Amino acid sequence: MNSGTQIPDLYRKDDVTPYMHVFAKHVPQFMRQLKEIGLSLQTFSTSSIEKKNHNHVCLFFGGTTMGGGTDGKSVVYNIMSFENHQLFYLINNTPKKIIARNIDVNNKES
Repeated sequence: MNSGTQIPDLYRKDDVTPYMHVFAKHVPQFMRQLKEIGLSLQTFSTSSIEKKNHNHVCLFFGGTTMGGGTDGKSVVYNIMSFENHQLFYLINNTPKKIIARNIDVNNKES
């Protein structure tokens, strides 16, 4: 803990995303390095990451960050699992709807 304002055990270790970790632990280092080469964090945009975070909050928490899941798995696990499923379906060209059809196993032409 590096600040008197931090609250111990506020987040479970499993729920801290890499994004949260970077902001909590590495931004001061990045700011020093950027200053050395005449840049600042204003040069960069995280709007796409913020939008993705907003979408996750709406999807997994119903529009709020309060509460959480009831399945006992970490929030990070649930989000990554959801995204992995989406990527799998996209990469493998999985249809978005199921079309029911009957197959005649006795038909020799099939």
